[in-house]
Order: sequence, then structure tokens, then C-alpha cells
Amino acid sequence: MTQRYVVDDLDREIIRYLSEDGRLSAAEIAGRIGSVSERTIRNRIAALLQAKMIVIGAIPDPVALGRDVQVELLIEVEAGKLEEVAIQLAEYDEIGYLAATSGAANLSASLFVADHAALLDFMDHELGKLPGVKRVTSSVVLRLYKVFGTRTTAISRGTDLGGKKKG
Repeated sequence: MTQRYVVDDLDREIIRYLSEDGRLSAAEIAGRIGSVSERTIRNRIAALLQAKMIVIGAIPDPVALGRDVQVELLIEVEAGKLEEVAIQLAEYDEIGYLAATSGAANLSASLFVADHAALLDFMDHELGKLPGVKRVTSSVVLRLYKVFGTRTTAISRGTDLGGKKKG
């Protein structure tokens, strides 16, 4: 039987620093905390990674990759087809987030595409033809303010919905 990793206050602090900047070294984190050695931080990060409590990686900016349109999808799936549909959707690079949900929709997803024509194409030719998909409700994201715990430049710029600087 495997033991469950128990996250403590030090782990939470390490995770908070890595969430702000995943490139921080163990030495930098130890320096910011002040009361813990670099070796302890390195060992804790290794343990968190080993226990799959954290994943360290790059989160691409969809706009920088030419995917200017983000759409939130609520997908109603036929009974017994949830895993099958989820596995198929997870294969698409355009899907940035995918989760099983409760309520009228069984799946929630974030779709990132280049433009509205690509959105129509994906909705009609890909999502619309997946066996098991009954209904899809979509909402275009107009501005993203926070993602994975990090505020986006939309907040720091202080712009209105028209892209004009406030104040």
C-alpha cells in the first residue's frame, strides 16, 4: 500500500514561489524563505514531483502562439461515453483544459484557435462529429484576467474592454 504525501506549510510556501515563477532555483527559494537550507528545498521539490503533487512546466501564451480566440465549452455527453469523448478531445492541441463536471454538461473545456473561421471549423468538423457528443454550449472569452493563479497583463495594463487605457 502506498503512503499518501502530506503537504505541510513549507511545501505550500515552496509551491507558492514556484507558482509565481517555475524557474526559481532551490537556492533562490531558500533565500526568500530564509530559515531553510537549499538542500531541504531541493529535497522537498523532488518529493513533491515524485508524489505528483506538482508539475513544473511552461504554460504557453495562446495569443503568442497565434491562437487569438479562446472559447469555453460545456459539452453534454451520452451516458457511458464520457471517458471515450474525453480521451478523444484530449488529443487536440487546441484543447487547453478539459475536465469532467457535474450539472447539465459532463465536460468543460477551453478551446484555443487562431480566429473565428477556425472556431467554426473545429465546432462543425471536429467536435460536432465526435461520437457521444450530444450538445455543446460555447462562450467566447473576451479577456483573460487570471490563469493558474497568475494575473494576466489585462489587469496590470488597466485597460477597458475596448483595449483603451483607463484613467
